[in-house]
Amino acid sequence: MHKNKLLKKSPGKTGLNLPPIEDPNGSKIKTVLDVDPDFYSLVDGRPIRPDTSIRKYKRNVKEVALKRTLHGLLVDEILRIERDIKTERKIYETASIHFNECQESFNKFLADDNDKTIIIMRNSDSLAKELSNQIEEHKKALYDFASLKSKLQYIDETLQILLSFQNFLFNAAPILWRDSQKLKLVTGQLEIFTMDTDIFNEIDVNLISERLEKMPPPRLYFETPEQIQVIFELLEKQILNYLLKTEELRSEKNKFVKSSILLKTLLRHELDYIQDKIYEVEKCIEENERREIELKREFYRILEDKFKFLVSSKTPLQIFNYVEFAYERLIAQNETNLSTLDLVLALEQEYNNIMLDLSTFDLNVIKCIEKKTYDEEIKETKLAKEAAKLLKDVDKLSKKLKSSYELVKK
Repeated sequence: MHKNKLLKKSPGKTGLNLPPIEDPNGSKIKTVLDVDPDFYSLVDGRPIRPDTSIRKYKRNVKEVALKRTLHGLLVDEILRIERDIKTERKIYETASIHFNECQESFNKFLADDNDKTIIIMRNSDSLAKELSNQIEEHKKALYDFASLKSKLQYIDETLQILLSFQNFLFNAAPILWRDSQKLKLVTGQLEIFTMDTDIFNEIDVNLISERLEKMPPPRLYFETPEQIQVIFELLEKQILNYLLKTEELRSEKNKFVKSSILLKTLLRHELDYIQDKIYEVEKCIEENERREIELKREFYRILEDKFKFLVSSKTPLQIFNYVEFAYERLIAQNETNLSTLDLVLALEQEYNNIMLDLSTFDLNVIKCIEKKTYDEEIKETKLAKEAAKLLKDVDKLSKKLKSSYELVKK
């Protein structure tokens, strides 16, 4: 019975999922002793094979071997479980022995210290009662302290209110009386009673008395409330007068606002007119700029076409050279770099002078001299042409020599 229980529990403990020993199909497998009766049969002293399936025979043999192997594994597992149970039983017996020993020692300890425990419990009860009494006294002291603190705060606030009333009445008094009294009023928060967080600190009464002595004396200009009422009536009349003045000023202000609005409209019209004029002037400026561009273009065209011809062409340069040559031959060297107009005017003046001088000579002599002069000029012109021709020939020869020299050098 015990072994059957172990066989049922063994797969859960070991973790092996073993198949059952019994065949679920209910087939009966017979072992081979000498001759397999399902495979062989004896006929006349010799075995014959009634079943011709060798595969079925091999499968039966394999199943028998597997069942035997499983049976051996189960037997080993059963033996291991029995050994573990014996070990656990020994551990349990040892632990129970130790538990009994500890229990006996603890009971002995309780029996020895029972008297001490009773004494300690009695002392704790007495201390608890004393603590509750002290807590009640502490609550009462806190209540008294809170009541005193509230009274001090009430006194302090009342004093602050009285000081503010004193300041108000002093400021409402006449200026001459205030100047004659010369009192230093308390304007800020006056701290007379300072409450410390530590309630066990003693309150300095002397310090509080000194602070109270430093306060200004209660000197008031008003002795009865009726005087203050008279002052208030006067102030009310003065305020009404101020209100009338403000109404007058408001009417003047409205007039000024209307005039300012009218002035704004006029200024807006003037501004629109000025903007229109500015627009017209801008258009005129744009037109003038466009005309300026056209005039510049025309000026540069004339300068490029005509002035360039008049200034830097061959004919004006020849004229300038002729005029300068005549000036230097007839009058003097052009060291001052006179302009062409000045040179021409100087030559004209010299020509007029020469003509005046020639008017005194004989005409025949003058004609002879002119003829000789013209002949000399013709000769000089021919010589100049020949010299120019020779110069050209020399230039050609020099170019040829230079080119031939460059070829030889290469």
